[in-house]
Amino acid sequence: MTAPGETLKETLANMDYTQVQLAERLDISYKHLSNIINGKAVITSELALKLDYILDIPSSFWNSLEKNYQEYIEEKKQEELLDGQVEWVSHFPYNELVKLGYVPKIRDAKEKVKQLLKFFGYSSFEIMKKNMDSDELLAGAFRLSVNQGEVNKYALKTWVQIGDNEIRKIDTKDFSKETALKSIEELRSLTLVTDPSIFIPRLKEVASSFGVAVVLVPEIKGSKVCGLTRWLSPYPKAAIQLSLRYKQNDHLWFTFFHELSHILFHNKKPFYTFVKAYKESEEEIFSDKWAADTLIPPQKLSVFLRKGTFTYESVRVFADNIGIHPGIVVGRLQKEKVIGFDKLNSLKVRYKWNE
Repeated sequence: MTAPGETLKETLANMDYTQVQLAERLDISYKHLSNIINGKAVITSELALKLDYILDIPSSFWNSLEKNYQEYIEEKKQEELLDGQVEWVSHFPYNELVKLGYVPKIRDAKEKVKQLLKFFGYSSFEIMKKNMDSDELLAGAFRLSVNQGEVNKYALKTWVQIGDNEIRKIDTKDFSKETALKSIEELRSLTLVTDPSIFIPRLKEVASSFGVAVVLVPEIKGSKVCGLTRWLSPYPKAAIQLSLRYKQNDHLWFTFFHELSHILFHNKKPFYTFVKAYKESEEEIFSDKWAADTLIPPQKLSVFLRKGTFTYESVRVFADNIGIHPGIVVGRLQKEKVIGFDKLNSLKVRYKWNE
């Protein structure tokens, strides 16, 4: 692309103007005009108007020429910057984002850089990394080692970002603890609905009525996360993000009520739920117990356990009596080591993400 100064220089030559003459008529120094011609200074809108008078070439021509040239220069700078960002691409699960429909399928590495930066909403990966390292919640999660290995910080960041993007699409009422507590029984009753296309929309609707946005985001390989609870500033609104990590209804509903407990009782603090992680904290112990007791009232569970009979039929009858899905009862019995993890699993509902 031709620089505006080059065009101006050619125009002067064609019109038999010297640079000294033009500088005088523009009322600028010869040095300043020389800088414009050499691309070291720009043609301002004021100078463009003066050039219109002197050379009889519309100011719009000079303004457009300068604008296009500056955009070209900036694009060249960005291309150089992108070259230095390419090495970051390998840290992120680009192919998983393609499958989920968040970025296009492309081969060019620099185009992948552009797509990832747009997805995360940053101008560079260095800035994003700095932000990740200073985020107390993320930094704590990154240092975690769960029973399947360390958490991959970039996988977790990707999973959280997908949730953020989806949460923005959800309208909720202002948070109301009172309304949330009144909705518990309806939420429990949703465990009886086995079709996700039915219970997920209703779950989101009920939760939004008391100020909580619920999103389900497939687990990103390496994130090792089951759920995340966070408050959305500056609005009185919270969010629960679930990964459906084990793709079973007992895990899904336990995780949901566990995360809901954090929102109801833990003073607007954000929480991740990993496998066998954070279990030492009082909040996690409390939320585990609250979720378990909300799904299966402890007094009724005690009566059931004393009977000592744990068959398909007895579990179905007990689940029916307390108004939850039998798969959740099976999960509780397995967790309490009343039965083995290989027992009664056909009573659970298994899910899979649509490709």
